[in-house]
Amino acid sequence: MNSDSFNFIESALVFNLCDSDNYKAFRHPQNDFAVHKDAYMFLQKYLDEYRDFPTHAVLLEEFSKLRKDASTVEFSYAQDEFKKQVLFRKVVSAFSGNKEELSENPKKAMGKILHDLNDIEVLYDEDVQEYDTGALDRLDDWKERSDLRKMGDGLIGIKTPFNSINGTGVGWQPGDLISAFARPTVGKTWLCADIAATSALKGYKTLFVSTEMTKKSIDMRMDVIMANKSGFKLSHRALRTGSPIDEEKYAKFLSELDDKNLLICDHISGEDSISLHSIANLIRKHAPDITVIDGVYLVSTAMKNSASWEQNHSLFYGLKNLALAQDTTIMVSTQATRDASNMFAPPRADQVAFGDALIRASDIALSMCMVEDSDNLRSIQFQKYRDGDLPVDMCTFLWNVDEGEIKEIDDVF
Repeated sequence: MNSDSFNFIESALVFNLCDSDNYKAFRHPQNDFAVHKDAYMFLQKYLDEYRDFPTHAVLLEEFSKLRKDASTVEFSYAQDEFKKQVLFRKVVSAFSGNKEELSENPKKAMGKILHDLNDIEVLYDEDVQEYDTGALDRLDDWKERSDLRKMGDGLIGIKTPFNSINGTGVGWQPGDLISAFARPTVGKTWLCADIAATSALKGYKTLFVSTEMTKKSIDMRMDVIMANKSGFKLSHRALRTGSPIDEEKYAKFLSELDDKNLLICDHISGEDSISLHSIANLIRKHAPDITVIDGVYLVSTAMKNSASWEQNHSLFYGLKNLALAQDTTIMVSTQATRDASNMFAPPRADQVAFGDALIRASDIALSMCMVEDSDNLRSIQFQKYRDGDLPVDMCTFLWNVDEGEIKEIDDVF
């Protein structure tokens, strides 16, 4: 692409915008013009002042660089070519704007470039469609969901650890943002690991992102949980301390383990911290069915210097929009504030580290606490559920994490 092609296409576009229907259909800002921004602004001012469009002769008289031979080009062609040219220039700008960073820290620069490219993709994506009452696609969608209900777990979506949710026939869905919060040491990471392991074993591509633990530590927890689900008892304490285990059975379990569905990330190479845009890049690259982010309160955003409420809004609505745009499920865990001092009462929504932004953005919000006089039980309360009320608002989990046994049980109280 060169200046001559920019001139010709932008000339064709300016001439075509002298038509009311074409003008209304055009969605680009003034700054997208590389050659004839002034002509486009003149057309807008002329219309505002005279309530009519200038003739081609008036435009040619005012702007001698306009290509007269472009006046016969079809609007649809001119608009499509203009969009390509704008994308071309913005992509070039994304690379040239990070030229210095590319030479100093290529990995970090590529993260920024990918982030800029995604912004361009979102900006020019055709994301508005007509509601077509004549289409039968939605009937086919229903038939597909009906067939899914008759297969396997009788569930649409990813199976959850919660009987009350699974009982509705709808599990975790693409586009869902699920949040879990609790005081430190209650077991958020174990819950996240159990959900990730369960999803992977069910055949769903799963991305587990930890902001707090090394991959070795995550692997140990996953081994214990997956072994338990495979009928093999393995002690997390023994793995961590090097105490005796059944080495032969452990070796057999590891050799038979199919871990292709489970991806683990404990840091982003070249990044000072795990950021929202680096997580977005991981999701775009690996296209997981579900992403579990343990310790989301340590994820940074591009709004580091903004007020805390703006950062919170940017993070959680960014995650929700990411789930929708990439057609994936995202689950996050975070800490309750010090106000939630009672370890045996589930923290309220106003006792979450990110408060209002987290709850509003979430489709499902879970609050965890310990159970008095029992180290092997946890209570989990539904603070929010997207589809209204569930049969219960609180459930009890067996919490034998040393052997990776985490499952809902009948209420023991």
